[in-house]
Amino acid sequence: MRLQSVILVLAVIVMMFAVSSACTMHLAYAEEIPNSIKNKISSWVSNQRADDFSDAMTSLSNLEILKAKITSKQNIYSLPNYGETTFIKISGKTGEHGEAKYVSLAVVDPDGAKSEYTIPVLESGTYYTMIPLTHNSPKGTYTITAQYEGKRLPESYFYVEYPNAIIPSWVARVAKWWLEEKITDEDFLAGISYLINNKIIRFGAGDTIQESALNVSVDGQKAVRRGTAQNISVHVTDAGSPVDGATVFVRVEDYGEDVFEEFNGFTDSRGEYSVSWEISEDFPNLKTLLVYVDVTDGLSSITKVFTFEVYCLCGEPNCKCRT
Repeated sequence: MRLQSVILVLAVIVMMFAVSSACTMHLAYAEEIPNSIKNKISSWVSNQRADDFSDAMTSLSNLEILKAKITSKQNIYSLPNYGETTFIKISGKTGEHGEAKYVSLAVVDPDGAKSEYTIPVLESGTYYTMIPLTHNSPKGTYTITAQYEGKRLPESYFYVEYPNAIIPSWVARVAKWWLEEKITDEDFLAGISYLINNKIIRFGAGDTIQESALNVSVDGQKAVRRGTAQNISVHVTDAGSPVDGATVFVRVEDYGEDVFEEFNGFTDSRGEYSVSWEISEDFPNLKTLLVYVDVTDGLSSITKVFTFEVYCLCGEPNCKCRT
C-alpha cells in the first residue's frame, strides 16, 4: 500500500504540474464538456478500455474544446485531427496486362454515402488512388467496388476508427476526481492537453498498417552484340524480404517508343523473375534500348528502367563501326 500511495502522489504532482504549465500556454476553456463525452470518459474510468478514452478525446478535439492534437501517423485508418485531411491508399488488379485503360471505383462509407472515382490502370494491370479522410468522416466499415470493361472486380473493405491510446494508469484516478467535480473542467482539460502534447498520453501505438517498402532491382548486360541474347533479371523485395507472386510486366523499346519485346509473369519464392530474348542479327547497331519493368504486389506498384546498347563487330554485314 505504501508503494501505491507513493505512485499516486507522484501522479498527482505530475498532473498538477501539467495543469499549471498548460494554463500558462492556453486560453481558458470556456465551453462546457457535453454530457455524451462525459459519459464516454466515465465508461473509460470504469472499464479501462482505451477506445473509450480515444473516442472521448477525439470528440473533444473535433469540437475544439481540447487544445491538443490527436493524430496517428502510423495508422492510416485513424481519423485525423480537426480541420486536417489524411489519405488512404486503395489499389487492386484487373487481371489483364498491357492495357492502359480505366477502372470505375465506388467507395461507400458506413452511413451509405457513395463517392465515385475514375482511375487509370497501369500496364501491369494495377490501379491505385488515394481516398481522403477528414476529422468528421464516419467511423466504421467502408466498402469498395470496382468495374473494369464491364466486369465487376472483387470487393474490398477498410475500417476507420479512433486512434489507439497509451494512458498512464493514474490518469483514470484524476479523471474520476474530475467526474466527482473535485477538479474543474478547465483544469482537467488543460492537464489532459499538456499530457497529450508532451506525449505522456500517446496515440497511434496500437496495431498499425505499415507503408509498403517495395523495392525492385533490375540486372542485365549493358552491351549486347547482335545475334546474341540479352538476359534480364528482376528481384523484388518488401522491407528486405523476397516477394513471391508479384506481377512483373517487361517492355523493351527504343527512344522512338517502338516496342520490340513484351513479357509478363510472376516472381518466384526468391522474389525473382527472369526473361531472355535474342537480338536479331539485322538489328541496327549502336542503338540504345530501354527496358521498362513494372512491378506490383497488389498493394504497391513501382517502375524501374534499365538501358543497354546493341553493338556489332567491324566487318559484319551492315555494321557501322565507331570512328
